[in-house]
Amino acid sequence: MTKLLIAVTADISVRLLNGQLDYLATQGFDVHLVVSKGESSEALRRDGRITVHHVEMAREISIWKDIKALIYMIRVFRKVRPDISNVGTPKAALLGSIAAFITKTKTRIYTLRGLRMETATGRLRKVLWLIEQLIIGLSTKVIAISPSLITKCKELQIQGTSKMCVLGKGSSNGIHLGEFAVKRQEPIRYVFDKQQFVVGFTGRITKDKGIEELISAFLTSEDINLLLVGDFDDQHGLKKETVDVIRSHPNIRVTGFIPNPVPYYSMMDVFVIPSYREGFSNVCLEAAAAELAVIGTDVTGIKDAMVDGVTGILIPVQSSTAIQTAIETLKNDVALRKTYAINGNKRVILDFQSEQMWERMKEVYLKGGEANVWAHKASS
Repeated sequence: MTKLLIAVTADISVRLLNGQLDYLATQGFDVHLVVSKGESSEALRRDGRITVHHVEMAREISIWKDIKALIYMIRVFRKVRPDISNVGTPKAALLGSIAAFITKTKTRIYTLRGLRMETATGRLRKVLWLIEQLIIGLSTKVIAISPSLITKCKELQIQGTSKMCVLGKGSSNGIHLGEFAVKRQEPIRYVFDKQQFVVGFTGRITKDKGIEELISAFLTSEDINLLLVGDFDDQHGLKKETVDVIRSHPNIRVTGFIPNPVPYYSMMDVFVIPSYREGFSNVCLEAAAAELAVIGTDVTGIKDAMVDGVTGILIPVQSSTAIQTAIETLKNDVALRKTYAINGNKRVILDFQSEQMWERMKEVYLKGGEANVWAHKASS
């Protein structure tokens, strides 16, 4: 039986692997998960099909905590002796790739989920560049979750893009449509005082998600509600005036963190993701699966998750005017909105179902990390 070790940093990131681990366990893999302790990983441990190893990892750079976590990570690798490792999310990727190399794991896969350095500046940007270069250098194969991530790596002069591939058209886990349909049925209360056109957003409420521009666009629009499904990030970086508007405006609602955001898509008329960068925008797929037209910025990840003029409207990044114009376009054109929604839903069914992604991932593992026939390979 092939031993497979998968590592992610935070317990909340286990949702990125929803269904995938159980599927691989039924396909003859001895699946081990390394993650910081939390409710999701505890549930997997109790289920018993996946062997869970808890290693506490700090999300931000913390020298002593990181050294301690690395020691524990190496111990796990020596105990498990995996045939294949797949590490992803920044801290787990760094520590896991080092541990895999030290313990001579034969197939060392890095799942590249995004490039934080895109929006970083100064010394931090240089440090993040070096970390990415180290992880890629220690890996035998890199699975980028979108084609534009590979393009961005080349632009940033990161070496090792010849190791990279994309499974299918992108995404790390796709959308499990059966489960999605069940989640949509959870009853929720209409949160607005006035029933009018609803613009929706799902994700962390933070500056690099384009929230500043979204609020500016909202304030220049008429007769709309804004639904923010998520919560403020601890280091959101938003202006005080923006936060005050979000908290006080009668036509804005913030749900806070909720374990099942899916029912809230049914409350939206259009979905907006004005982010400065993504790895691959899963929320675009969710919105499309919920039959919503999407407005997204023309940036890494988002440009792969939607098709301009087919499933929605791609707009320039950091432009409140572009957001406002796109909202007005879709608000005033019901037929166009419906066409984009139908096209987006069809695209999810055709290209992004979870079962398709799991099968592609399984074939990569069975071939020792080599990209399968569905994978888009990067040129050197």
